[in-house]
Amino acid sequence: MRYRPLGRTGMLISELVLGTATFGDTVDAATAADIIAAASDSGITAIDTADVYAQGRSEEILGSALGAKRDRFVLCTKVGSRVGDTESALRTAANPHLIDHSARWQNGIAPTDRGLSRKHIVAGIESSLRRLRTDYVDLYQVHLFDPITPIEETLAAVDDLVRSGKVRAVGCSGWAAWQLYRSLWLSDARGLVRFQSQQIPYSVLSRGAESELLPAAEAAGVGVLAFQTLAGGLLSGRYQDGVAPDASSRMGSRAVYRERFFNTPMREGASVVVEEAARRDISATTLSIAWVLAQPAITAVLVGTSRVAQLQDAVDATEHPLASDEATGLARRVRERVEATH
Repeated sequence: MRYRPLGRTGMLISELVLGTATFGDTVDAATAADIIAAASDSGITAIDTADVYAQGRSEEILGSALGAKRDRFVLCTKVGSRVGDTESALRTAANPHLIDHSARWQNGIAPTDRGLSRKHIVAGIESSLRRLRTDYVDLYQVHLFDPITPIEETLAAVDDLVRSGKVRAVGCSGWAAWQLYRSLWLSDARGLVRFQSQQIPYSVLSRGAESELLPAAEAAGVGVLAFQTLAGGLLSGRYQDGVAPDASSRMGSRAVYRERFFNTPMREGASVVVEEAARRDISATTLSIAWVLAQPAITAVLVGTSRVAQLQDAVDATEHPLASDEATGLARRVRERVEATH
């Protein structure tokens, strides 16, 4: 395992970050503890969660499993959405102007139960710390951009959390390049804490971040934590036959993945990775993650797993790095296959 600087924090994190979105959902507490132990044994030093994952249960399971070992890890969580919302409600809430606050109020949900206001952020960190059984978070990430709350309000709130010692560093997730750069400008102008990382969806099948997000982060010294690197499981070699995914799988349980990746062009692109992986005698998962790690702007890859055995393919990616020309060639062949089927 190799370790890379997280933005300008001075913290080194492993190239792989254990993602825990499935903890408390499709992964029970006992299995989660086994996965964490296996990740630690493999050299993974960073763990990512969010207050909304499994309606707070992910944080609870993680806090229980870490126990006295908590200080060994770079612990990351997120704030911004409402804990308890369904996947459908969370997707609607991604556009705050579409939320029916009157109906939600009648169901006991306050308009301030989501977003990046000081009120919600302060309430969020207190709840996360309680569930995680710790008194600080290493990386506190604002989850999605909030067009209603001024960026300077959000920055001032997280700045106070850093000064109080409850948070060591802050990052963002799902922000556009202009939003990231406006936040950095405000941080510099007002002497506020700056975002040290950005979570970005990125894979050999989904490279839109290369136009603005990745260059912006790299130029500003902002670390990039890549997620969706397996395209909902498609780049693991699954679903090549076009059979509908099982409802318990990541692809089957999340409509956003099916809409984006479960189609013929994406399957054809994934087949290139499967073929190349077989030629190299490694798994498609290993090759897909190795490709992302070969990109200069990437700090680490978020890896979610539901079984201990699945973790090894991701760890193998750190042991089979791709040279720059190999990564470029693979991306070209994938793009050509995808375009040929449109």
